[in-house]
Amino acid sequence: MTVDTHIYPWQRDHWHQLTELVAADRLPHGLLLAGPGEIGKRRFAMTFAQRLLCAGPVAGLPCGGCKSCHLFAAGSHPDFALVEPAEEGKAIKVDQVRQLSEFATRTPSLGERRAVVLAPAEAMNANAANAFLKTLEEPGRGIVLILVVHQPGLVLPTIRSRCRILGFPLPPREAVSDWLRGREGDVERAMALSGGRPLRALSLLDSELGAQLQLFNDTLGALEAGRVPVLDAAKVLQGLPRDYAGEWFQYLVYGRIKALPQALAEVQRLMFRFLDRLNRVRQRLHSSANPNPQLVWEELLMDWKSVLDLHHNQTRSGGQTHP
Repeated sequence: MTVDTHIYPWQRDHWHQLTELVAADRLPHGLLLAGPGEIGKRRFAMTFAQRLLCAGPVAGLPCGGCKSCHLFAAGSHPDFALVEPAEEGKAIKVDQVRQLSEFATRTPSLGERRAVVLAPAEAMNANAANAFLKTLEEPGRGIVLILVVHQPGLVLPTIRSRCRILGFPLPPREAVSDWLRGREGDVERAMALSGGRPLRALSLLDSELGAQLQLFNDTLGALEAGRVPVLDAAKVLQGLPRDYAGEWFQYLVYGRIKALPQALAEVQRLMFRFLDRLNRVRQRLHSSANPNPQLVWEELLMDWKSVLDLHHNQTRSGGQTHP
């Protein structure tokens, strides 16, 4: 496990706030880092956990050279635990939290603290969340529990109420632009497609993900032009990363809505209805019901094709709907 102790520019205020609490010995045992995904919360949590265990922090950051830092970087620190889903998109299970509870009762091996990072906290299933609540209510000596949360509303209110919440909003556009400056690729386009999330923008500048985005756009363009049937387009989309494909589709529809003239109010209404359907599909694709992605995409694309057909028909007829 390689740990980068660099703090992103948009995280500095939060970092100073926590290090001041550490210096004043007023750090709570439960921290909840809440905000959109792909803005750096997990790395912040990992770096802060390393800072708590470091034998000699330098300028408020982990030194990287002490025994504790070496063990942390190797993923073998006896006073640190990382709790996350076994697979991306899966749940954190109660057995994982029970192991965490046992870890929380131990005496620190190297220093005075132990640290836990749980990411993302909303991935805990109901049994795991209830088990974790007991650990929060009766924390062991010197334990600091750091929860990374993308959707706070999915975390039990009783868990949220027992943590100090640090809100991580989307970074200012200027900060993201400065951070990305000098990287190869279309930075402005990546920022627009990322919804303001810097790590997503950085990923979009990566050649592989950029190629996938191009494939997405080409496929939907070919579908609209009638060059590709729904079944083939669905096969392409279900092969793309689910989160990315869903969000790219969302931004595409928002862009089409913004460009619609007022005369096409019926098309606009249907596009907003389609966005609701798209959000439900994204939830289905991440559910534990294991839906067939090919069938899900086929149904969605048939709906989208119907909206596009109405759009083109009304555009040709000057915005009038004919029976």
